Order: sequence, then C-alpha cells, then structure tokens
Amino acid sequence: LFGVDKNNRVYLFGADSIGRDTFARVLQGGQISMTVGLVGVAMSIVFGTILGTVSGYYMGVADDIIQRIIEVISSFPTIPLWAALAAALPPVGEGFTPLDRYFLITVVLSLVGWTGLARQLRAKVMAYRQADFCQAAVAAGSSDARIIFQHMMPNALSHIVITAALAVPNMILGETSLSFLGLGILPPMVSWGALLRESQQVSVIVQHPWILIPGAAVILTVLFFSFLGDGVRDAVDPYSI
Repeated sequence: LFGVDKNNRVYLFGADSIGRDTFARVLQGGQISMTVGLVGVAMSIVFGTILGTVSGYYMGVADDIIQRIIEVISSFPTIPLWAALAAALPPVGEGFTPLDRYFLITVVLSLVGWTGLARQLRAKVMAYRQADFCQAAVAAGSSDARIIFQHMMPNALSHIVITAALAVPNMILGETSLSFLGLGILPPMVSWGALLRESQQVSVIVQHPWILIPGAAVILTVLFFSFLGDGVRDAVDPYSI
C-alpha cells in the first residue's frame, strides 16, 4: 500500500506486479470498458434498427434473408464467437495499433449484439403496419421512408432506449471476458478485463487479493446499468404500475 520512493506515495488499491497504482489503472480502465460498452451498443442499435425495420416493413425475401442471418448468428455460443472473431484480428504492430484493436473489438461486440433488437423491432414494425395511423398514412400517399421515420420509429423509440440501456452491461461483460482471456484490449491500453488477467492464478490472489478490485468495479457498473434500464423501462412503459 506504500511506495518505496522517497515521497512514500500511498496506493489506495495497492500496486500491481511492477509497482503501478491500481486505483489509477482502475479509473483509466473504466474509461475503456465503459466506452466499449456504450459505443458497441450504439453500433448495435444502428444495425438492429435498420435491419429490424427493413425485415418487418418489407417482409418477403428481405425478411427471410435477414431472419436466417439472425438465426445463424444466434445459434453460436456468444463467448466462443466473440473469442473467434477477436482471435482473427491481426497482431499489434506498427501497422496495427492498440487503438485500432480497441475499435475492432467494439465492432466485434456490436456485430453479435444487434440480433435481439432486430427481432424485437421487427415484431413492433409488423404490428405498426396494421395500425390505423399507418394505414391512414398509406392512404394519404406517404412514402415508405416517411411512414418509417415519422410514424413507426417515434413509437418504437422507447423500446429502443430500454433495449440499449439493458444491453450495455452485456457489452461491458463481453469486453471484460475477452480481455481477461487475452483476446481483447492489449497493453499499453488497459481495461477492467485486462487488469483481471493477473488473477487467473489462485496463488496470486491469495498473496495479492487487491487485484480483484477491478472485478468489483465491473459488478457495480453492471448493476448500475441494469437498474438504470429497469428504471427507464418503468418510466416509459405506459402499462407499468
């Protein structure tokens, strides 16, 4: 807990194996882990909203193709699929920086996470097609784009927001799992999963239990976003008590 230098610096969360402040690294790692979760969910919303709306509104061949793609992606176990995609990334070097890997890890997480929203939004759009306000818009000669963006999407916005809030914890846990296995964020960048990589051996945990503190940060963050998602759902759901 105390540095060996003349200033005798105090480490609130202890230090790692080479003397770096764990508290500072937890704060810095939180920026990466939470950014991956938020950006990954934003990209998943874009993919899921576009493909789910197209599938539910146009149906036919487009619906069949999109639904088969969703079924294929959903049939794979999530963690092995993430690990396989992350392992396919090129090694970090002069032409491929850790920042590039960070961005591609976010893309990998979002490419797997959009399927649930797409299916839910497809069901919403199919229900809206038969609603009176959409039928009135069709009778008035509105274009497909106008019907989708001015009539369907505003009604589905609350569902999209709820899904996004509840999807952030899964993205954070996905990044933590990949980094813990050595397939996610790599040095010199740091994330909560990368900090937990040192805790893979029981002997290390027994001698240095403070290295599990990043796990507590993950738990608190996931609980916070889960409670936030539940609160948003109760606030925007007109049928909630």
